Amino acid sequence: KRVLVEDSTVEQEVEVWFTNPDLVYSGLATNPRLTQGSYRLCLETLFQCATSSTSTSYYSIHHSESSTTSEQTRTPKRKLISNTVGKPTPLTGRTALNKILSQCTNNTTEEDLEIWTVGDNPFSDVALALMMGWNAGLVKTGIWDGDVKSLEKENAVPTRIVDDVGVLIGQLLPE
Repeated sequence: KRVLVEDSTVEQEVEVWFTNPDLVYSGLATNPRLTQGSYRLCLETLFQCATSSTSTSYYSIHHSESSTTSEQTRTPKRKLISNTVGKPTPLTGRTALNKILSQCTNNTTEEDLEIWTVGDNPFSDVALALMMGWNAGLVKTGIWDGDVKSLEKENAVPTRIVDDVGVLIGQLLPE
């Protein structure tokens, strides 16, 4: 018996976690390098196919060739229940904030702090900062191609763009 296909009240038994929402690794490479986001999409599609009564093996066993499509009862696809962490996800932002606050005095709140994320990827580092309402420093030492207009188009404009993290630290810390 295929429980997930035949009984819609049965819950998924395995907790599934993915470590990054990105589809491809953004670094320079000749060919695309697939990451966790790509794997997640594949697994979700496979899960939907495997838990549908229209999957080939299930369908061929339970339906005769003489029956028509309108006579057949089909079980809809089920959605894989999963969690994705990594930048830019709310769980990652909240976890970082909780770690920061745990190192502060008891009465310190997020509003009391000037929080910065610093990185070379506008679609993970800057996106996390913008989602959390923090400041973002985008450094030119990594994967970002330097196209400011693309940042504006994608709503990924950082607070500051600097040559490297040392420059940003010099700007932020008092002498």
